[in-house]
Amino acid sequence: MLNKDFIEKYTTVFGNGAEKFFETLMREKSRHIRLAAARNADYLKELSELSIGFETSEIPSVYRITENADRLTDTIGFQTGGFYIMNPSSVFTAGVLTSLMPDYPYILDVSSAPGGKTCAMADILKNRCAIIANEPSPKRLKSLQFNIEKYGSYSVRTVSMDGRSLHKVFDGFFDGILLDAPCSNENKIGRNKTVNAEWSQELTERMAKLQKEIADSAFVSLKEGGVMVYSTCTFAVEENEAVVRHLLDSFDCEPVDINNGQYTKGISGDKEVDEKVIRFLPHLDEYDGFFIAAIRKKGKPSEGGSFVRFKPDKEVNEFFTEFPEYAEVYEKGGSKFLTTRMDRSINFKSNGIMLFKREGELTSQALWQLADIVRDDIKSQTDYNNALRYLKGFDIDMPSDYHGGAVFYDNIPVGMSKPVQGMLKNKLDRYFLYGKNIEW
Repeated sequence: MLNKDFIEKYTTVFGNGAEKFFETLMREKSRHIRLAAARNADYLKELSELSIGFETSEIPSVYRITENADRLTDTIGFQTGGFYIMNPSSVFTAGVLTSLMPDYPYILDVSSAPGGKTCAMADILKNRCAIIANEPSPKRLKSLQFNIEKYGSYSVRTVSMDGRSLHKVFDGFFDGILLDAPCSNENKIGRNKTVNAEWSQELTERMAKLQKEIADSAFVSLKEGGVMVYSTCTFAVEENEAVVRHLLDSFDCEPVDINNGQYTKGISGDKEVDEKVIRFLPHLDEYDGFFIAAIRKKGKPSEGGSFVRFKPDKEVNEFFTEFPEYAEVYEKGGSKFLTTRMDRSINFKSNGIMLFKREGELTSQALWQLADIVRDDIKSQTDYNNALRYLKGFDIDMPSDYHGGAVFYDNIPVGMSKPVQGMLKNKLDRYFLYGKNIEW
């Protein structure tokens, strides 16, 4: 039974549509995946081989799972970051911000964990960007950093700061900011007993106050001409249109029309806001409930950052035929990391992804992301069962046509190995074994 006060409030908001609204909040959530668009591996072929049904959606690289969704997490594709299980509304939100960015943008994700939108932005931009992902919770920061490595988001650095103080470090620094704000989670109220039990108007108002404080700090962190995309997974006007109105009244800025008459509009009665924002409402739209708005700081359009062409060294050339021109490699503690250039030096919690764990030892996560440019003469093919055994941490049989330590199943990268006594010794970072369920 839905929260009585919630029902009373939204009966007033939606009128004749309220009953259908409440019904859709109780329905089983559909499962979608976002494919890693920057990779060329055929992860859909693996799904077909396992009789996992899927169909396309209007959002690029997003597929709705129609059959055997319970098998998704056991696939090579999922375990190696080939696809992310996530709400299409979240992918849409990441796409809105990236579509408004200049070449090589500096981007801030204010509340990033577990990292679905962060990794989506990096992937959509093919890591030709520099992203700072913030997560104030130390526990959630671990899940964020796990996913950055798994999904090959080497353009991402992490920090852990209170969202209300970001401007003290990053005043006027970013071309784009994604603020997927902490909220009252009303979209989950029909499926989450805790959300249902704890919902109240007082909670809504308390969250709206926090959202405005975080939004104020984030907005100061924008360059002139920069854009902030503000989103929530809640329905309250207080947490959505009213926060946009607060920004418009507090800063020299303007709403960006991301609706263009194509989607459900705002419901606040403020025409300047309502016409230009997007609401996904579960009783009117295909996707889960979501609110999305874009606000541009006035001034000349921001121009993005800059990068210096990377010159691969001998170690890099041993594994790759070429290298992303906008990437750079740096060394720390005997390991080498892959990241992108940013004209800012602070004490980041992490920088990109690990490239070489030690000299001459390419990491599996680097193989997963950069498989397209790995040299053919170090690739070896394995069968499906051995691929799955590898991802469980076991050594596997050496194939008869062994060429090198980069193990593939068809064109899907599985991981790095080392030949030892007729077997391929598993070189998968134990991080991916012990952290497999961290994102949930």
